[in-house]
Amino acid sequence: MKKGYLLVLWIVLLAACGGESPATTNTSDGENNPAAAADEAVTIRLWTHQNDAFNMGYQALADAYMAAHPNVTIETETFDYDTYIQTLQTALPAGTEADIMQMFGSWVCSYADGGNLASVPENVISLAEAQAAIFPAQLGGYTCDGRLYGLPQEFNIEYGAVLVNTQLADELGLADITAGWDSWDAFIKDAQAMAEVQDGIITRAGYNFTSSDGLSATFYSLILQNGGHYLTDDGFSVNTPQGQAALALMKRFVDEGLVDPVLFNDDANWVGDSYFDGSSAIGLVGPWVVPEYGPNFPDVAAVTRYVSLPSAGENALVAASGWGLTVAASSSVPEVAWDFVKFVALDAGNALQWNLASGTLPALQANAEGANADQLVAEFPHFGPFLQLLPYAQYEGAFPDRDLVWYEVTYPHILNFLQGNITLVETLEAIDREVNETMP
Repeated sequence: MKKGYLLVLWIVLLAACGGESPATTNTSDGENNPAAAADEAVTIRLWTHQNDAFNMGYQALADAYMAAHPNVTIETETFDYDTYIQTLQTALPAGTEADIMQMFGSWVCSYADGGNLASVPENVISLAEAQAAIFPAQLGGYTCDGRLYGLPQEFNIEYGAVLVNTQLADELGLADITAGWDSWDAFIKDAQAMAEVQDGIITRAGYNFTSSDGLSATFYSLILQNGGHYLTDDGFSVNTPQGQAALALMKRFVDEGLVDPVLFNDDANWVGDSYFDGSSAIGLVGPWVVPEYGPNFPDVAAVTRYVSLPSAGENALVAASGWGLTVAASSSVPEVAWDFVKFVALDAGNALQWNLASGTLPALQANAEGANADQLVAEFPHFGPFLQLLPYAQYEGAFPDRDLVWYEVTYPHILNFLQGNITLVETLEAIDREVNETMP
């Protein structure tokens, strides 16, 4: 309650002052702002998925915007995740959607292609300006056929750094583990030391990376690090030397006893649960997991640090375009809707406060460096390694259905391979075939 109150107060004061942010000029200047110049009452509807931290940040910014624009009313409606997906799928074609909709980056182009989303007006930000201000991996999902259809607010990343239980590492004599590893050999040696085996069964994974996000992000990132590409002008292919090298390293983690993919996967000992209950010593999962689990496992959170993984070669990793805001093509008040989106996502001060409230990494480059980055790390120390990785992230790619590729094709085939049920070549051939069946 205290944190939420202070956040609202800070943003209201920011809006009242009308100062300039490091990224853009504050939009509440009363001159070029259509909302400030309008006399008539305006109501804009905002849809979000249910996430208390996210929505606290939105409400604080909505209150600040309405305080600066008394003629504007912002009505927010939230939905649980599954209901939200279904609501978007039915409401957008019917034209009954809200003016502003929170979306995950991988959804945007499918709705834009259907004519359901408005492109970002040039007077809000041009594509060239957005490319200079926003990390490419996050902007990628919002850019469709050379046009921008929304603004990302957070950096979604599932690879590059891992959760490490430093107390366990100290007890095992691995006192320098937070310094990281200069090779995969060094990483494997530490992870082996942290694994626990009883009667031939792994009871504590040294490295739990076998979740759907973890396996997919590892596989595609390692392809990039080995100098390969899985999406080219010729189409999609992972049946390449780089794809083979990626799978070979992942199989090595299993063969050297870091994890048993039969016992540790999405259905059993999922990495977030497993790490915080002590059945995994090192876990691959994005930084969102710490505020999610930390309050219920304070002792584990207190000794947890993120440590950067080694690279197989080039400094590269894949990342999904995270949550952001879009405007409906059918909105009757698009100027005001876009003005609010700009206020939330492009003003660096406001965007920073939303990241602080939601516990998310920034999509704006200005908030990943300097004093703004210092504020994020002071509030979320586990952000430190990730802020160093963000410039190396590449957009996962424009798939017609990214979630199908990640969760229904890549994950089950690689898990099956790691469990010893199919060969490396069979795995790559199956992924190639099934992903290409989804491509236009």
